Amino acid sequence: MSGKFDVIIAGGGPAGSSAAYILAEKGFKVAIIDKAKFPRKKLCGGLITDKTMKTLEKIYGCDEKNIIDNGLIDYEAAEYSVYYREHKIQDGTSPVPFRFVNREIFDYFLLKKAANAGAQIFTSEEIVHCNYQDAEIKTKSNKIFKGKYLLGTDGVNSTIRKFVPYDKKAWKENMASTIEITFDAKDYPREVKWPELYIGCLKAGYIWVFPAKDKVVVGIGSLNRCTTNFKATFMNFLKTQGVENPESIPLHGFPLPYGNYIKDPCYGRTILAGDAAGLVEPLFGEGIFYALQTGRYAAEAIAKGISENKNPAQFYIPRLQKYIFPEIIYSNRLRWTLFYSQRLLKHISFKIAFKSLPTKLAEMIHGIRSYKFLLKKYWD
Repeated sequence: MSGKFDVIIAGGGPAGSSAAYILAEKGFKVAIIDKAKFPRKKLCGGLITDKTMKTLEKIYGCDEKNIIDNGLIDYEAAEYSVYYREHKIQDGTSPVPFRFVNREIFDYFLLKKAANAGAQIFTSEEIVHCNYQDAEIKTKSNKIFKGKYLLGTDGVNSTIRKFVPYDKKAWKENMASTIEITFDAKDYPREVKWPELYIGCLKAGYIWVFPAKDKVVVGIGSLNRCTTNFKATFMNFLKTQGVENPESIPLHGFPLPYGNYIKDPCYGRTILAGDAAGLVEPLFGEGIFYALQTGRYAAEAIAKGISENKNPAQFYIPRLQKYIFPEIIYSNRLRWTLFYSQRLLKHISFKIAFKSLPTKLAEMIHGIRSYKFLLKKYWD
């Protein structure tokens, strides 16, 4: 036995680190176990919305100035552009800047926060087996960790999820694939000053061009079951951008939950949060906020469950149902409305949507408004 803890957390990303920080601050004995050695590379557009900034302040007490002073923000811009294929639909301005982080720096910052709060960090430890009923895991190096509860925050390819009885068919049906390339800004054919979205190239997906510190991040993501010629579409797009011989560029991809969230991610003494539970917004694929927030919800539920000798699920699930699931459900409905309408109206449907409500749509992405009918959104 390598260690007994109140809570074992699989995965040291934003969901795991935020959960560990909260639990350690409350005095619980916590372990984070991750197969990577931090800081580690992480493919991600790195978008930080207003609701993400507020959640960072809620969990860590890091206000906007603190986050900026710690060098976490790589780039920010209030402007944005939306294209239908190569035709510009809308230039807009958001009431709150879109901010971007380097996940290597951002994730390491949060992990150190958890460690400083008292969480024990075990990196370079790959989990190979999980007993979800007893909250026990075994690593490749034959270490065994046991907790009162096990929290799976180990991403879209979660090892913990593989050992719980989730609906594999539903999960697979709504998976997306992505490809992402990071260019040095000096090597990109043009200057990119603010985030750009390109719609219409795919049946159920989009292409993004994001600015970063001395970099340009270009990526493509689409629902697997609606996609053909995925790589060829991306290569053609890069050529229209002026990128020479894009086929010679090494490509890196990752799967993305795209509407396949698990409605009851609680199994015995094991709970899933973040990407491991498919808790990602399925229109634009925003994941950092949902990882932080659901990691927070899970940690607070576990803490209350242990303190009151009750099942944490009775505290975790209602918060997901009230605050998280409505955003995922209505984002998904908006996605299909837009993607189906493009077959009939081409760019006109997007032009109507983005030209008529540019500020409100930006507020929706930031969490100021809900994906549910653009109503004002109130988070806890």
